Amino acid sequence: MEFYLLSFAVILTGIIISVILLRKTEKKKNTFLKVLVCIYCPLIMWSAFFYVKYLMLSGLSMVWVWADFALFGLIRVIMLTAEIKGKPVVKISPVIRTGYRICFALCLLVFIVIEGLIIQDMENTPEKDLDYVIVLGAGVSGDVPSPTLCYRIDTAGRYMQDNPDTILIASGGQGPDEDISEGECIKKYLTGAYGITEERILVEDKSVSTEENLRFSRQFIEKDDARVGIITSGFHEFRAGMIAEREGYNDIYSVPADSVFPVGIHYTVREFFGVVYLFIRR
Repeated sequence: MEFYLLSFAVILTGIIISVILLRKTEKKKNTFLKVLVCIYCPLIMWSAFFYVKYLMLSGLSMVWVWADFALFGLIRVIMLTAEIKGKPVVKISPVIRTGYRICFALCLLVFIVIEGLIIQDMENTPEKDLDYVIVLGAGVSGDVPSPTLCYRIDTAGRYMQDNPDTILIASGGQGPDEDISEGECIKKYLTGAYGITEERILVEDKSVSTEENLRFSRQFIEKDDARVGIITSGFHEFRAGMIAEREGYNDIYSVPADSVFPVGIHYTVREFFGVVYLFIRR
């Protein structure tokens, strides 16, 4: 609730700032540019707020994206308000202006489409009675699962309780700061906290990436037409599915786990770059 209230206050502040910036301009002139200012100002404020409060000291990768969003927006607001007032900061030729707008629109369209696919898989309802589910590992501190892995284990535990014929593959190797492998950690908590019998859990404990998670786990699957679910953080499901297809899986399903909130917003945006990189690698 605190996050939503703060976000509302920050966005409202951005709208007020945009109104102040445009208060002495002609009402019926440069309407499109004014709309852009009214969009950019709240985005600047919210991106800066999100970065400073939740990401700056988090140690997560690519948090600079939000600072860049805010900086880009600030530059655009300065240029737009100057242009609206008839005092452009830089004179830009119509050809360059048109080229920029086309490129920006295309990039925005690609971002929206890919994020839409990511969010679609985040919201999938898991198929029942899958032959196997693969739990992708995440960080372990000593022998305690990270919050991200806890969400995946919880999703796996509930799925296994509801689907008693499904076999689970706990996948994940052991990092330098981990006392046990991520696969063993998953098994430990599923047997202890959720009462899943050891006979239903296979452990893959050599992988260090999503590609290896799925490649090494496939060795445990006895038939090529097996129905296989991937249990990972919701934002990661779409890319994990793409990787699974490359690794030779024929019938895969999303079994999305929740993400740590609100930093899950960052993960979801960051995933866009991971998906683009995966497309480029093809």
